[in-house]
Amino acid sequence: MKRIGVYCRKDVCPERAAKELIEWLERRGYEVFIFPFSEENLDLVIVLGGDGSLLHVARAIWPRKIPILGINWGDLGFLTAVNKNETYPMLERVFKKEFEIRKRMTLEATISSKQDKGPFMALNEVVIERGSYTHLITLSVDTAGQPVISLRADGLIVATPTGSTAYSLSTGGPLVYPTLDALIISSICPFYLAHRSLVLPPDHVVGVRVERGGDGVRVVFDGQLSFPLQVGDRVEIKKSLNPIYLIENEKFFETLNQKLCWGC
Repeated sequence: MKRIGVYCRKDVCPERAAKELIEWLERRGYEVFIFPFSEENLDLVIVLGGDGSLLHVARAIWPRKIPILGINWGDLGFLTAVNKNETYPMLERVFKKEFEIRKRMTLEATISSKQDKGPFMALNEVVIERGSYTHLITLSVDTAGQPVISLRADGLIVATPTGSTAYSLSTGGPLVYPTLDALIISSICPFYLAHRSLVLPPDHVVGVRVERGGDGVRVVFDGQLSFPLQVGDRVEIKKSLNPIYLIENEKFFETLNQKLCWGC
């Protein structure tokens, strides 16, 4: 392990913290590259920020097999391995190879419209939503050659297990252990209260077609990248063959207790 990339989200992580980290690494003989990375063959990427920062970096380095170490300087920290006060003890463990790298399933989506687009990657979720359109939209969902539902709602989420603690959870979706492979379909504010989340095996391909909507309807990847959709457009979502590699948060259930106030 010789070449290390560093990403620091400046509005949450002080510049001095990033400078101290870079100097600490260089004193130990590591070559350091600052985001956006000019070096493609990195051995490790360190992210100083929150879950959003890690999602941003994951998108930038995908589909390369570079492990990511997230240091939480944000609010949530479901994806990050440790909090900021554990930075240097964790790095010592990493350089002694006392850690686990886990594959996290990603989604790959294509947009079929007048001009086909994609594929696009999502680590957390793909969302088809009404955006600035002020009425409910109608979406038809199919998988494995079968119609699943015609949905009137504010939108639809197709999430990974990693994303089950994010937007999907806020819509009533299930918590799924993050290293499992599955597709989680959840509706956003559906017209009919009978709609419930659906968990599918990872070999299914989910198709979502816009049946009714207007200007503002869009598809959003991990809350960071979006494209407008028109009536008749179809988004096809499946498990990607290229996962993201994370240095594992060994305290997943402790994090759930803290962030979701279980037992508070």
